[in-house]
Amino acid sequence: MEPSKPRPKLTREQRQQVEDLFRQEYDELSKYASSISSGRPHEAEDLVQTTFHEAIRAWRTVGEFGPDERRMWLRRVLKNKAIDVWRKQNVIDLTADLPGRQCRSDDLGERAQLAIALSSCWKVIEQMPRTRRLVASLTWGESWTTERVAERLGMAPSTVRGHLREARKQLRATVGHLVSFIDDEEGQEPAP
Repeated sequence: MEPSKPRPKLTREQRQQVEDLFRQEYDELSKYASSISSGRPHEAEDLVQTTFHEAIRAWRTVGEFGPDERRMWLRRVLKNKAIDVWRKQNVIDLTADLPGRQCRSDDLGERAQLAIALSSCWKVIEQMPRTRRLVASLTWGESWTTERVAERLGMAPSTVRGHLREARKQLRATVGHLVSFIDDEEGQEPAP
């Protein structure tokens, strides 16, 4: 975990400016936080508080902004913090689908290797060109059929298969040393 940045020392005038900004923006920022968070009041409050902590840390820059720029900055930071919270809450257990949840010590190493391989695969997919990444994510991550992906992305099924073939080649070349890929029909995909 990354160490938090130390909070800068603000002058009395700067502290008063932050307090004024807090009073001016708190209600609207809280409503915005409630609208984009999971609906739990404490999460919205935490988002607002975290946003103002960031404002204090960046006050040398934020203090120079006009009222509208400050308002936009606060909302952008709050939105990014909400995304961070959502990501933390939606962490996927990469080993959840593996057989034998009651691990013996010899299973643990294999499970760890599989989790590392899966994580590496998704990192490679994230670096692929946008369309190929979408095709791979929808097909392998969401178990969509070629036809459904083609319809959703507005392309021919053969184009989807081509993207999958290229994605598979890229995965084999990049992470093939971590996991053996099934060499059955390359166009085969999970059932809907």
